[in-house]
Amino acid sequence: MKGWLIYNGTNQVPKIAQLIRQLKQEADALGLELALIPSNGIFAYYDHFGKPGLAPFDTGPDCDYILFWDKDVFLAKHLEQMGYHVFNSSDAIAACDNKLLMHQLLAGSGIRVPKTILGPFVYHRQVASESQYKTMTALLGTPFILKEGKGSFGMQVYLIDSYGAYQDRLDALGDKRFILQEYIRSSVGRDIRVNLIGNRIIGAMERTNPDDFRANITLGGAGQAIELTAEQESMALNAHQLLGLDFSGVDLLYDKDGGPILCEVNSNVNFLSYEAVSGVPFGRYLLEYVIGCMQ
Repeated sequence: MKGWLIYNGTNQVPKIAQLIRQLKQEADALGLELALIPSNGIFAYYDHFGKPGLAPFDTGPDCDYILFWDKDVFLAKHLEQMGYHVFNSSDAIAACDNKLLMHQLLAGSGIRVPKTILGPFVYHRQVASESQYKTMTALLGTPFILKEGKGSFGMQVYLIDSYGAYQDRLDALGDKRFILQEYIRSSVGRDIRVNLIGNRIIGAMERTNPDDFRANITLGGAGQAIELTAEQESMALNAHQLLGLDFSGVDLLYDKDGGPILCEVNSNVNFLSYEAVSGVPFGRYLLEYVIGCMQ
């Protein structure tokens, strides 16, 4: 059984390059034929009759399944139109890559999230006003969190503690979408990353960062493997399933009583830090899951 691992060929993050290499090594150890394909090395095309294909491949890739480690939703959808089984699906990737969409898809599910405001759509640039800021603080309190609609590793998440900070951030956003969320004081600098495959929780780690309100390990946080409560397990698995994911990393915050609050769900989960602190071979389990789905 042959597979493709599609990744973004322009990504310069060392962790992602290491993750791709490690998945290839795991596949080799399992005796799987897995080709590494940069997403900018293939092109989706439609012929005169709208039939989907790939360039430079006229009849499609020589593979049985595709492990998609990128956020090119259109390429993933195109591959699905060609009949290939893509892990994760294009719809699941789209849901996780857009924080506005993720919150809308989870609305009404009963999953607890921070109070959230969806930033407006604009054609040219975002514009702040004092009246707007007063509305935000009345709903969310102060300070509050601003997250760009798309982002990774916590890099596009900002603490807003004044109108000036809000104005400066919106000026920098240009026409990008964003969300605003309440500041969960009980979870400052700590959260939980839950790693899932299929309908199974593989394990979790608590991430802590004494120097930043964001707990991301990429930003200097540290992780340790933990056992989840039944409530934490239920919330993570519910969010994972509602978004239709094959594999994911679900991030949970702590409320003041220690209960879980959903922060976000990640489709292109970076599992290396979890493997390092737990010794659990997430990558191998993922490949075994994919092969099991194809049999």
